[in-house]
Order: sequence, then C-alpha cells, then structure tokens
Amino acid sequence: MKRTTKNWISIFLVAGIICAQPQLLPAQSNDLENIVGQPSPAQASVTNSVAEIAGESVGDTNHSSTLDTKQWTQNRRGPVVSFLGDVELSAGQAAEAVVAIGGSAKAGGKVEDAVVAIGGDANAAADVGDAVVAVGGNATAHGKVGDAVVAVAGDAEANGEVGDAVVAVFGNVKIGTNAIINGDVVAVGGKVEVAEGAQINGKIVEVSAAQYPILAPLKGAADWLRHCLLKFRLLAPQAGWYWIVVGVFLLFYMLIAVAIPRPVAACVRELTQRPATTFLMGLLTKLLLPLVFVVLAMTGVGVVVVPIIMAAVFVGGMVGKVALFEYIGGTIFRAFGVTVARPVLALLVGFVLITLFYMIPIISLLIYSLLGLWAIGVVVTSTFSSVRRETPLRTPPTFSPTGTPPPGAMESAPMPATNFTTSAATDAPSNFAANQPTMASPPVAANMPEAFSLQRANFWERIAAAFLDVIIVGTLSAFVGGLPLGILVALAYFAGMWAWKGTTIGGTVLNLKVVRLDGKPLTFVVAVVRGLVSVLSVIVFFLGFFWMIWDVEKQTWHDKIAGTVVVRVPRGMPLVCL
Repeated sequence: MKRTTKNWISIFLVAGIICAQPQLLPAQSNDLENIVGQPSPAQASVTNSVAEIAGESVGDTNHSSTLDTKQWTQNRRGPVVSFLGDVELSAGQAAEAVVAIGGSAKAGGKVEDAVVAIGGDANAAADVGDAVVAVGGNATAHGKVGDAVVAVAGDAEANGEVGDAVVAVFGNVKIGTNAIINGDVVAVGGKVEVAEGAQINGKIVEVSAAQYPILAPLKGAADWLRHCLLKFRLLAPQAGWYWIVVGVFLLFYMLIAVAIPRPVAACVRELTQRPATTFLMGLLTKLLLPLVFVVLAMTGVGVVVVPIIMAAVFVGGMVGKVALFEYIGGTIFRAFGVTVARPVLALLVGFVLITLFYMIPIISLLIYSLLGLWAIGVVVTSTFSSVRRETPLRTPPTFSPTGTPPPGAMESAPMPATNFTTSAATDAPSNFAANQPTMASPPVAANMPEAFSLQRANFWERIAAAFLDVIIVGTLSAFVGGLPLGILVALAYFAGMWAWKGTTIGGTVLNLKVVRLDGKPLTFVVAVVRGLVSVLSVIVFFLGFFWMIWDVEKQTWHDKIAGTVVVRVPRGMPLVCL
C-alpha cells in the first residue's frame, strides 16, 4: 500500500477538476468523438503513455500497433462525468477518466486515469491507468489496473493485474483466478476470498468484526452511508438496521399522541387555521436560535440555560411532528370522505406517507428539512396562542389592591343625564333612543395608576424585549471586557433606563413600560433594587422570570419585591429613550 496516498490525491484532483471546469461535462466532451486525422503532438504524448500502460512499446514499428494507436486516438474522449446518474464508456472507446457522483461508473474501454463512483458501483472491464475506486458501492476490475482497487462501504473484486493493493473497507475482497496483485489485499470489517491460481505478492490482511467489536456499529453506519446518504435520501428499500430506528420513532410518536393529546390537538388546530404562519414562525425561530445561544453564552449564565433550551426545542419538535403527521393523515382521510375516529390512525397514515417520501433521492432531504422547520413553528405558534387565550383582558378597577381607593379615584366624570323631553310624537322614539345611557364598562377614574388602567404585558412580550436588551448589554460588555464589569454595565443600563423613562430600548420597541403599583414615579433606588433582585430570578434557573406565567398579577420575583408591574403602553404614547 505504498501508493495509497497518491491514489486518494489523484481521485480528489480528478473530482476537483471536473467540478471546476464545466467544459468537461459529458455533453461537451462528446464533441471529441468526431476528431479524426493525424494526432497532434500532445495527443501523441498521451497515446504513448496509454501504450505504456497497456504494455505496448512506444518505439515498436509494428504496423498493427500503429493502427491500434491511431484508432485509440480517434476514439479518445475527455473525462466522462455524470452527476446524480450512471455513466458508461462503451467498449472500443477510451477516455481520460470515468466519474459518477451519485451513480455508478462503468468503463468498457481503456481509461487513462481512474474510474470513480461515489454512491454507486465502479466497474472497469478494460485497462485502467490509475485506480478503480467506489465509495458506497462495489469496485470491480477485470483488466489491468496501474494502481489500486478500493471500495469503501462495498466489496472489491480484481481479476487482472493490479499495480498496488486491493482494499475493501466494510466490505469483502474477492481475488479472481487470473489476478496478479503486486501489493497487499486488505479487508476491514469483511472477508478475503482468493481463487486458486491467483498470485498475491503482498500480504493478506483481514480485520473482522469478531476481532474488533467496535466495527459492528460502524458496519451498520457504512450500510446507511452506502444505501441512503450517498444516494441523497434518508431511507432505502433495502433491508437494514435503519428500519429498526424508523419503528422506534413510530412507537415514540404514538406514545406522545396518546400521552399528551391536548397539546397535539392544539397544534393540529393551528395547522388547520394558519398553515403558512406556522411554517414562517418555524423559519424565524430557526434563524434566531443561534443568535439566542450566542447572547446567552456571552452572559455566562447561558452555559446552564442553553442545554435546557435545546432540550425544549427537541421535545417541541417531536410534538410538532406528531401534529404534522396527524394533520397530513387527517387531510388524506377527509379527501376520501372518511371520518377518523382516533387521531392515532391519522398519525399512522401520515407517518407512512412521509416515510415513503424519505426514500426518494433529493426530495427526501428537502422534505425532512421542511418538516423540521414546520414542526418547530407549529409548537411556537400554538404556545403563543395558548398564552394569549389564557391572558384575560384587564378592566381597570375603581380601587387599589389594598382596598383603599387611590387618590382621585372617585373623581370620575359625571354620568350623562337622560333627556326624556319629547317634542313631537314622531320624534319621541328617536330622541329616546339617542339619549339613553350606554351600558359600557364601569367608569375609569381620572387619576387611576397605569398599573390598573393599562393591560399587563404577557410573558412572550417581555422575553422579546429582554432579548433585545441582552444583545445591547452583551455588546457593551464585550467592549468593557470581563464578566464582573459586564454585570455592572447591565445594572447601570437597566436601572438608569427604568428610572429615566420607565422602560428600556427593548421595551420601547415592544411598547412596554415598568410602573409601580402605588402609582408613584419609578425612582432610581427602586430601579436599582429591581435590577439587583433580578439576579435572584436568574440564578435559580430563571424560575423568577417564569413565575409570571402562572402569577395572577403577571409579576416576576423582582416585580413583587420592587412593587412593580410591566404594562403594555398604547402605540400612540411615545416612549423615545434616546
């Protein structure tokens, strides 16, 4: 195996040249078939090299050898390449290289360089100047090979002279009767079979899974690589261990559908009502998640929070996929006019349909990506909707939480007097209807505190505002340098903005404002206390922030200690901070 490095370098050089030069594609290289006449000096040089590969003498003046060389030159083609398909070089023709990416490569004529197949079989029936390589397929050589025969995740077979080694990684090696191997014969995770009469000048190395148990799972991964990944799909019709994984996922999805039917049903409703919105929400979430992780990592506390968020995203994605399968299966049933008694049946039909699509090349990867985005978007949208439904509309009360009306609370506007005066018989009905008092909500006190006259902000609005503020604070802390100074920067930012304008830059964007329950202005001392206590809400795994989800007054821990709430300010009220 002294030339193994050269083998791989040659292979990747050929692939790089092909990808970088579109003129080497088959549709363009076919024009070389019409070249006739005397060969040019460059062609003569190539002819001589190929003649040497075939064991012919360059200086031979034999008439038949001259005719063969001329015929080879006339039928010579450039690299023959195929993307996502098979490629074949007919017998009697010659080419610089035969390469198939996403398919099989078959060479019936002479090849100057290599025969390479990625995601398929490489078969050389005639002489090859360099190597025969197959990644995710079988490599077979019946003629003379100048270098090596290599198969990765496939079998290697040689029945002619091979200049160096014959290697199969996670496959078997078969050496034919007419084979002359000048190097080693190696099988990793497979067996070596040598026919009687074969000549091997090197060593026979056989590394089996029985000797090294770690090779067993790697062999399974190689099978999936060969049948699925290299063919740009997730599953393959061939039997394999990956079908066991498919069955495990199906049981897991069915367990989710049975264990938590209400969240799944809520996600299905969102899919039915707003399919496009749920997908766009998933795309937005996917784009923002890396930024959230970076910002959390900059704060230092994110080292603990990031794994929790990743776990929540994973579980949410599983629930979203269950909802998608039920939605797809239910749509199919409705198309045929069938009423589904149990959602699990719709889940099963949707899962089977998507599994069939997973066996289609290219489309499989596209559907998998879209389903992942859609599943996350469904869960996020459903969560927003649930929070919105559970947040009651707050009607401004006429008294403070202590039971004592706040100053000026009773100074409400007088009720309009009712005009019962009738001017004429014909005008009486209209005048009476026009002057009746409207039965609206209770009168709002003129000096009612903002904490009770405005609607409280929900959890997601506050999270969005905090996210923007954390980006600003993280950027400022990066310039200052160091986590301790970053904490001081954060405290100065939040306390200063709260005391100055009652909100932050993030709150300005979301139209949020921090106010006191007693209606007094938010002083700097109260703002500092609120900022310091917020650290307590963070260090206990953010429980202090999540507290507002089930709190009646929508307060976090630092809100309760500072006596504050966050309200949603009407858009007409400016909150310009800069």
